Amino acid sequence: MIKLGIRGSTDAINHIIIKIDDLMLINANNLFLVGDEERIKIGKNLVQLLNSLSRDHEISVGKNVAEEIERELNLNGEIIKYVD
Repeated sequence: MIKLGIRGSTDAINHIIIKIDDLMLINANNLFLVGDEERIKIGKNLVQLLNSLSRDHEISVGKNVAEEIERELNLNGEIIKYVD
């Protein structure tokens, strides 16, 4: 199972965390400090990664976390579909 999380607070999300078993992946850029262009790029890459991984793995995202990621990365329902 793959879990998605955030590091930071609802006021200042710093990083997106993807946990695959004992492996944790964290985006390199601090989302609080990067501009909109970089957030859009990170969002597209995250959606592509999750879509690819979802073929072979179950993905679990909490509703609040999904909403925060969607808001922060300017996404339109691409993460919400993984809410458990």
